[in-house]
Amino acid sequence: MTAGDGSAPPESRRLPSRRRGETRDGPPAPLVVVAGGAPLVLWFVLMGRFGAGIYALMGPFALAVALLVGVVFRARLRAWLQPTRRGVLAGLLVGAGMTLATYPLYALACAIYPGLRIDVAVLYGAARDTPLAEALPWVLAIIVAEELLWRGALLEAFARRVSPHAAMVLSVATYCVAQAGTGSWIVTLLALVCGTLWTLQRHVTRSLLSPLIAHLIWTPTVILLLPVNAPP
Repeated sequence: MTAGDGSAPPESRRLPSRRRGETRDGPPAPLVVVAGGAPLVLWFVLMGRFGAGIYALMGPFALAVALLVGVVFRARLRAWLQPTRRGVLAGLLVGAGMTLATYPLYALACAIYPGLRIDVAVLYGAARDTPLAEALPWVLAIIVAEELLWRGALLEAFARRVSPHAAMVLSVATYCVAQAGTGSWIVTLLALVCGTLWTLQRHVTRSLLSPLIAHLIWTPTVILLLPVNAPP
């Protein structure tokens, strides 16, 4: 961890601005398309099989996506994941805050819309049948792949062609589209809310590690360890 944010490499503290050509560490455009576009389409298709066995299906695919992004953007990985006190602290606080807020917000939403509890039970019921020891490693792999792809590769690729704020909107939008492959408005809404928070976190902290930490805290807890839809 660095002594402070000011000691972080300059390229790790900002998204690239719009450029006519490639930067010296930027991958060629065809590789960006392969590393970003193809996984996005396949993610949407595979999420259509959300339910029993989804972790065994999405986990290996997520590992392949993470490896692809890591190879194509290998010159950027160190800058993306450079730890700073602000980034790590923000990741821990956001992850813990999101987790603690999820349970009362879910209870409130169920009180307003009682059918939500049934919808969530149906949505995650089959996935909960997967043993924790099998599901958890795949969930962690999926989280890493999501952050590398949407808050890393796609966000920077968009930012090379549009303004940083427009790039953030496109990153969140494509994240929602991929999750919408489930056909579930719940998953899509979660992608919109969480994707927006994690993308803003990436922008404010100038660190991909920060939203990754938050994501690694929130998702396994509310889905697997202390599921919001656990029987009373």
